[in-house]
Amino acid sequence: MASLKYFLIRTILFVVPFAVFMALGISPLLSALYAVLIAFAINYLFLLRQRDDAAQEVREVFGGRKQVRSSRELEDAEAEDALGGEPRPEGGPAAGHADGKDKPEGKDKPEDQA
Repeated sequence: MASLKYFLIRTILFVVPFAVFMALGISPLLSALYAVLIAFAINYLFLLRQRDDAAQEVREVFGGRKQVRSSRELEDAEAEDALGGEPRPEGGPAAGHADGKDKPEGKDKPEDQA
């Protein structure tokens, strides 16, 4: 409700000066520019509490942590944890290979054939 109230106040602060300037015969572009400047100044100087209330309301609505994993991914992770064993570091080499490469046994060094 605070956001709606703040929006309406700011809209009125723009529309009223704009209508006055248009009634005085000032061009629409200059009327809009003057109305924006007046609305900004009044907003900045006098509407601190309303602005803070609206910001708090928006923060409450959009500030919650979003779940990064789906429910299926969470179930899979729980099942893997239940199996036990050493957890593999994420993005690291596969278990059992220090450098992540599959090497056949006995082929670590080139052999001399002389």
